[in-house]
Order: sequence, then structure tokens, then C-alpha cells
Amino acid sequence: MATGTSKDTVNVSRADYDAMRDRIAELEADAPAPADSDGWWKTKPVSKDGWLWIAPEYFSRWRIFPRVFISMYIYLLYAVTMWFMALPDPNTQQAGLVSVVVGAGAAWFGLYVNSTSTNHNKES
Repeated sequence: MATGTSKDTVNVSRADYDAMRDRIAELEADAPAPADSDGWWKTKPVSKDGWLWIAPEYFSRWRIFPRVFISMYIYLLYAVTMWFMALPDPNTQQAGLVSVVVGAGAAWFGLYVNSTSTNHNKES
């Protein structure tokens, strides 16, 4: 390696540099302008006054998802109980299924009741 040279330096004449700069300007001028919204993935920023900004707060405050899940569990428990009571001669595997559904429901309901909202505003 020669003394005084570096991998970070390039020796280009001023005329070559000006020609490259002019060519870049031509290519940028000929390039098509990007469209504002050419697909669903290109969205505008969410306004702080819009419903998309406020919706997560209400999902958390109203606890929509836990209520939907507990409602589905209630339906599942009802269906499994009616199915089990309609069996003429239930065996231990069927009783075990009902026991697991009831036990999982107790755990789920305990988590639901003891959970709190993520937004804690303390008033003095």
C-alpha cells in the first residue's frame, strides 16, 4: 500500500465529478414521482383527533376482548355440560374432559376478575 493513501479517498478530476453530478440530476428528473397512496399499506398518519387514535383506549377501558373470551367460555361450558348430561353411560375420559373444561374456566374467570385496566388515573 502506498504511503499517504486511504481506502476512504477517491481521486476524481473536477470535470469527471461535474459530469457524474449532472448525470445524477438527469436521472432524478426522469424518475417517476411517487404516488401519494398507491396501496392499502401506504396510509396517512393517524390524527390525534380521529377514532383510530382513541380506539385502543376504549378497547382497554371497556375490556372488550376479555368479555368476548369469557362469553365464549360460558357458551363452551354450557355446551359441554349439556352434552355430558345427555350421555346415557359416560366413561372416565368424558368425565375428565368436563373436569378440564370446568377447571380451565375457573382459572380463566379468576384471571378475568383480578385483572385491571392498564390506565391508572389516581385522583387526589
